[in-house]
Amino acid sequence: MLVEMTEVKLSGKKMIHRKVKSFEGKDLGKIESITTDYIEVKDGDTHYFIPKLHVKEFDKDSLYVLLPKDEIKEKYKRDNPPLGSEIQQIEDSDKPEYAGYHTVIPFMAKEPDLQLKGDQSGTILTIPWEDVIHKHVRTADNNDIGDVDQVGNEFIIVRDGVVNVHMYYIPKQYIIKYDGSSLWIDVTSGLVSAKFERDKEPTQEEINMLLNEVPDKK
Repeated sequence: MLVEMTEVKLSGKKMIHRKVKSFEGKDLGKIESITTDYIEVKDGDTHYFIPKLHVKEFDKDSLYVLLPKDEIKEKYKRDNPPLGSEIQQIEDSDKPEYAGYHTVIPFMAKEPDLQLKGDQSGTILTIPWEDVIHKHVRTADNNDIGDVDQVGNEFIIVRDGVVNVHMYYIPKQYIIKYDGSSLWIDVTSGLVSAKFERDKEPTQEEINMLLNEVPDKK
């Protein structure tokens, strides 16, 4: 089931030292302190002072900042806490463009224990989802259809192309193999576009339809 990233009540001692990650799942460090306006994240000698408006909760282990790590470094890495005037300036300028952007697909859905039944032998696959970003995706007839761009709860998003971009939303149940460099799906290349290509996230009805079409792995 698709889930929505939830608002976080950033207060209380239980939040201190909780892990924080960027939206693509990269570690930022742990919460060092919490103020009315921002969280302080510490990673060794590096400190980030991140406005709360960017912070969401996805799993029980980590908080997620809905920005890429490079942008977080550029904007919020500093040695000292921001002044009140700086905070106000941040709030005025940092209006999230991702309202609804992360609602349907939680980036880097952390499911370390998720197991999938693999190829026709019925092999059980345990896939490290945090490691598959930018890995190749290949079809049953050994064609490369692009790289993993994002990972959601129920499907992976595959991006193909730079100028003429194609986005494929592929339910995880179609995955039959992972060899460390590529994910393999149980669909031939000629069917990929018709089944999975979309301009936006699939509806729950579309997902259910695709799941009903998953080849039976005995």
